[in-house]
Amino acid sequence: MSSYRTIGILGGMGPEATMELYRRIIRIFQRDYNAVYDNDFPEIIILNLPIPDVVENSEQNQIVKLMLVNGSKRLESAGADFIAIPCNTVSLFLKDIKKEVSIPLLNIVKETTNSVKNEKIGLLGTETTIREGFYQKYLKNLILPSKKEQKLTTKVIMNVLAGKKKQSDNETMMFLVKSLFDKGAEEVILGCTELPLIYNGTNCIDTIDVLAKAIVREAVANQKLYKPKPIR
Repeated sequence: MSSYRTIGILGGMGPEATMELYRRIIRIFQRDYNAVYDNDFPEIIILNLPIPDVVENSEQNQIVKLMLVNGSKRLESAGADFIAIPCNTVSLFLKDIKKEVSIPLLNIVKETTNSVKNEKIGLLGTETTIREGFYQKYLKNLILPSKKEQKLTTKVIMNVLAGKKKQSDNETMMFLVKSLFDKGAEEVILGCTELPLIYNGTNCIDTIDVLAKAIVREAVANQKLYKPKPIR
């Protein structure tokens, strides 16, 4: 039985980003912890939660909040020691979730801002992420895309969610990132977990990668020591 803490992933936002997060967690254990056999890896509980759209439609926030809270409770009941959500946009509901569960909840935004190396940071993400100021809370003087560029970012995100990645989407991302660099950014946060699935250029901070590393850090911290029950 694994000696690592049990990971709870509240996924489905979107499903492909959740899949990629799982893959990267496994790769880190293989690379950094010499994991080979099945019991060399941590126990991971993934709940793929089909919430209403939060990218283009914010009118069902109450339903989304209830689903996220319920999903987090289910992960806690299933034995997760902590929870991670591979989505920047639902940071809007983190406080609500934390009130309802007793286990730690990783904050993808906070983890990402802790990883920045420069002062001049650009940000790409959903319109909700930028409008609600999730990253502005931790980073001053963020360089943000224009309204038109935010619409272009949304279009790319929706194409990735639909599994319709196009070369033109990659070219759009190159344009958007270059625009932020032209405005003075030294690094650009890909602040939506769909964006690294289509683009991951130089000096871009991949929020899936950041979260995967944070999850592994928490999984190996204070490793549980499982003792077999005595045979009666």
